[in-house]
Amino acid sequence: MRELLLLGPAFRRYRWRYLAGALCIVGAVLLRLLVPRYLGDAIDLLRQAASLGPGVAAEPEALRPLLVRAVLWILGVAAAGGVVRTTSRLLVLGTSRRGIHDLRRRVFAHLLRLPPSFYAARPTGDVMSRVVNDVQFVQSLLGPVFLYLAENAALYVVCLSFMLGIDPVLTGLGLLPFPFALWRARRIAAEVQRLSRASQEGLAEISARVDESLSGQMVVKGLALEDFDYARFERRCREYRDLNLRLTRTRARMQALMIGLAALGPLVVLLAGGPRVVAGGISLGDFVAMLLYLQFLAGPTAVLGFVLSSLQRGRAALGRLGELLATEPALADPPAPAPLPPGGGALAVRGLTIELENERGEPRRVLDGVSFELPAGRSLGVVGATGAGKSVLLRALARQLEIPPGTVFLDGADLTSLRLADARGAIGYVPQEAFLFSASLAENVALGRPEAGEEEIAAAVAAAGLAKDLPQFPEGLATLVGERGLNVSGGQRQRVALARVLLLRPRLLLLDDPFSAVDAETTEEILAALAPLMRGRTTVLVAHRVATVRRCDEILVLDRGRVVERGSHAELLAAGGRYARLEARQRARAELAAGLEEGGEDEER
Repeated sequence: MRELLLLGPAFRRYRWRYLAGALCIVGAVLLRLLVPRYLGDAIDLLRQAASLGPGVAAEPEALRPLLVRAVLWILGVAAAGGVVRTTSRLLVLGTSRRGIHDLRRRVFAHLLRLPPSFYAARPTGDVMSRVVNDVQFVQSLLGPVFLYLAENAALYVVCLSFMLGIDPVLTGLGLLPFPFALWRARRIAAEVQRLSRASQEGLAEISARVDESLSGQMVVKGLALEDFDYARFERRCREYRDLNLRLTRTRARMQALMIGLAALGPLVVLLAGGPRVVAGGISLGDFVAMLLYLQFLAGPTAVLGFVLSSLQRGRAALGRLGELLATEPALADPPAPAPLPPGGGALAVRGLTIELENERGEPRRVLDGVSFELPAGRSLGVVGATGAGKSVLLRALARQLEIPPGTVFLDGADLTSLRLADARGAIGYVPQEAFLFSASLAENVALGRPEAGEEEIAAAVAAAGLAKDLPQFPEGLATLVGERGLNVSGGQRQRVALARVLLLRPRLLLLDDPFSAVDAETTEEILAALAPLMRGRTTVLVAHRVATVRRCDEILVLDRGRVVERGSHAELLAAGGRYARLEARQRARAELAAGLEEGGEDEER
């Protein structure tokens, strides 16, 4: 039951509301159970009057006030019970919504603290299922389950005390089926919990499949995979349906068991108590009250099946949420963070080595002893073959990956000694895969500075080379982009992401091949527009094309995580090494492409 410890903060924060709700529940039960007592007394009064015989005509007049008083007591108690019962539900169910609001905020805040590597290893649909569906199941624990458990407990305690006061023997006989019912319900509840967890995981798989399918619609349409995609989705849905049908049958079996066994109690009391009423061992009023009390217990016992199955379903959801909340962020603020020093973004990397796990969970060294110095206001280009470690280097500098202490310094401060927010606030990082939110172009650009004015946004857009594309959009910068920016080109997404970072004016600018989806001519135009903004700002530019980094003050060549060459563009060309060979191959391909293009134009003419 340790999963239920996750509910501790909610119960502690709203303990007075829950306590008031529990007191109202007990009060409502007491008032409700007074009705059978008054009704039994009224029946005994009537039977007593009937036993006097027809010779006492005046006696009913004396009896009438007693009966009227009994009826008024019953009506008053019932009305008061209704008010108190309604109050208990408002307190408990209303508080459950406050508690689930807090839990949802807690889960989402935790998700924001987790590093990108967490999301790379988990399907989006699985995370969404936990945040949305599992949290909703937990609400039943804070609301209906707590309410019914408290109500049932109060009913059992009060009913048993009243029944024992009437006749202990009949009470014992009436309760004979209950222990077996509880024992059997516990075994079925374990199966409900197992099936509930499997059902929730199945729903997470369906959510992940839908997310993947919708995100990859361009591939699905391009390869005519609609039938294959549908068959794969339909198979998941069929498995989820079958699992839920098993769960529904199991829950129905539990409720049927509770209803059936709860009905046996009154039957046993009727068979055993009827002869005792005739023999005068118990009054008719007490016997009727006993049957009513058992009937009151039969209802909660039948509902107990629903409560136990909901409890197990909520426990399964809590277990999945607990796994999520137990995931410790790989990146965290240091215990005693140092202040961010003033400066212009001077960068020093000393022996940076990073190992990441491959798909088999084995460690793989992706950066091996990388070292360089980049003075404030200077630019550094980084090139290398695919898999050389270029993007990992930028993610490490941007504090998107855990790095060893004493390896990366920003303006003389160890990057690991700074608060994550301070370090990331001073660093502008443009990843290769740009992400746009479902908002206008202007809102996407001003994401980090929503207070930025139109002129500042326009200047950033112009510097990123996006201004010439604005006529293509019906409403210019006010044009809404679709989810993830799928209705704009890859190059336009990259330029929006670049403009977003330029608007922040960071002291250190990290560009991870932001022109990979842009042609060479547009790249030259963007670089020319960026030159004034990059002047005086420390910049690290990763690129696949040599031409993109040739303006940088210094260039690093990475190979298998190591720096194999460094120098200016002219120095590296003169050295005739790996960089020079790479430049020669790219220049030859560009000349070949230009020749083919000219040949095509000649044929058209």
